[in-house]
Amino acid sequence: MSVYTCINQQQLEQFLGLYAIGDLVDFSGIKAGMENTNYAVNTTRGKFILTVFESLTQKQLPCYLQLLTHLCQQGFPAPQPQKSQAGQVLNSLKGKPAALFNCLSGQSIERPLSGQCTEMGVYLATLHLSTQASGFYKKNPKNLSACQAVFNKISARLSRNDHAVIRSELDFQLSYCLPVLPQGVIHADLFRDNVLFEQDRLRGIVDFYNACHDYYVFDIAITVNDWCVDDDAINAEKFKALLAGYQQIRSLSREELQHLQVFFRLAALRFWISRLEHQLNPREGELVLQKDPWVFRRLLEFHQQHDVSLWQR
Repeated sequence: MSVYTCINQQQLEQFLGLYAIGDLVDFSGIKAGMENTNYAVNTTRGKFILTVFESLTQKQLPCYLQLLTHLCQQGFPAPQPQKSQAGQVLNSLKGKPAALFNCLSGQSIERPLSGQCTEMGVYLATLHLSTQASGFYKKNPKNLSACQAVFNKISARLSRNDHAVIRSELDFQLSYCLPVLPQGVIHADLFRDNVLFEQDRLRGIVDFYNACHDYYVFDIAITVNDWCVDDDAINAEKFKALLAGYQQIRSLSREELQHLQVFFRLAALRFWISRLEHQLNPREGELVLQKDPWVFRRLLEFHQQHDVSLWQR
């Protein structure tokens, strides 16, 4: 949620004219995330978030907006797409797809407490169950094959050591034989900056544009790798708290727990590679957030040396 597309007041007022949400009071760009342009918009009738989509097309976006609508109908705290006066949830701004959402309350948190990790686990499991009848299906576009493709593209620009570590982990992942494990809709990017809290209460989950169909335990691994990390290592108390919260809603099978470790490593690899790509090929914009790729190299090395899934057995 960086700002790649700059808009002025006149352009925004013209766009807001499509909706019955009052007059513009003020607006400001949001520097968070990496995929789309976002603005906080205040009108005489409330607070909204404007998203200008930088990569997804008009054809690709309806399924994501339908997923968000489904979640809101289930009572899940996701952004609600706003309908224009013509009944459309997807419009256009400066030649790009754009949509307007209600503004959820709360703030992202920097250092989660164990109780907040439990709350995160509860809502992650709720998300997995709430989407089972959503009709949403999208193959993971950032799966292991995609990691391999990105690595091939950037490998010549990597240090010898980084190249060797990534190549070794890719070989491990490609040779690993997984059994049949539960799959469904996953968020696939459930980092702290995509979750809004008011003290210990989770108030909103945002940025569903990496949602796809994959293993539920992969989503757990992605989440744990951000929420339960202190000093480049998994915090055992926070990890146990998040899994305990998750299993209040959805029990993990023995097989899921048995193979959880490989997903921790895969999640660290996937985000290390993607952040390296962003770092080596930065996008231009007014407010552009760059995230540290080395966090995930260090985390991958931690998971290679420690099987934290054993802490739950």
